[in-house]
Amino acid sequence: MEIFDLMIEELKQHVEHWRRQGRKVREKQCPQSVKKLKENLPTSSQPGIILKEDTFVELGNPKTASAALVLWTEKPELVRDGKITIVGPDIPEAEGNLPFAQVLIAQTKGFEPKDYRLLSRNQYDLNLEGYMLRAVPQHQRVWSRVSREAVEKGFTLETLGKALMVSLKEKHPKAEAVEVIFVTSSEEDVRQLGKITEKAWKIAAPVKTTPAYDCATCENKEICDEIWKMLQLRLGKSPKEKRPQILCQEPQEKDN
Repeated sequence: MEIFDLMIEELKQHVEHWRRQGRKVREKQCPQSVKKLKENLPTSSQPGIILKEDTFVELGNPKTASAALVLWTEKPELVRDGKITIVGPDIPEAEGNLPFAQVLIAQTKGFEPKDYRLLSRNQYDLNLEGYMLRAVPQHQRVWSRVSREAVEKGFTLETLGKALMVSLKEKHPKAEAVEVIFVTSSEEDVRQLGKITEKAWKIAAPVKTTPAYDCATCENKEICDEIWKMLQLRLGKSPKEKRPQILCQEPQEKDN
């Protein structure tokens, strides 16, 4: 999807901007095969419960900032399979609460917008020892706990990133490559990604306008206008060129 391609580029520009500003940015290259990704992963047969007194860190607590996002593209050059980027402190370096953004970028073939919600849900479908989702994710956020025992055994964001890659690749054969970005540097940095998250969700959600496809009265006009401006800059479109109905889904003709 061309729109998501632009968002992937915008996201990576944010990371480079933070790097230039002096944020601690680390990159880790993990194996690409599911079999090798699973090696030494502390998997569990069922979700665990982590009490507050046993918690080392909470990621994305409602008292701080949180964002969770999945983007997909058909362009292999936009996704470095197995790469994990960490902006800010890793789990063992920050006891207590951390603002948290979790971004997955998948390179796919034959993927359709209707698959997006399922792909997004699977980022929360993890069974890891010492890791627990604190609440049902909503509004493109994620709130989780990591136990003290897990951190002592070596649980890091790389551990979480590998598990996310396994989840997407196993459950979505169309996902040929997966890259992960974590941001823990500050609430402001996470909120910046939250804006991208909101745009992505609006684009991917099934959208219909009025039967006449009247853009002037469509509830998605603002986001459509913003996307069209991005496409104009990217593709060199004339400002006078008629804007297409970017988010509209025309009704399908039924077979008689």
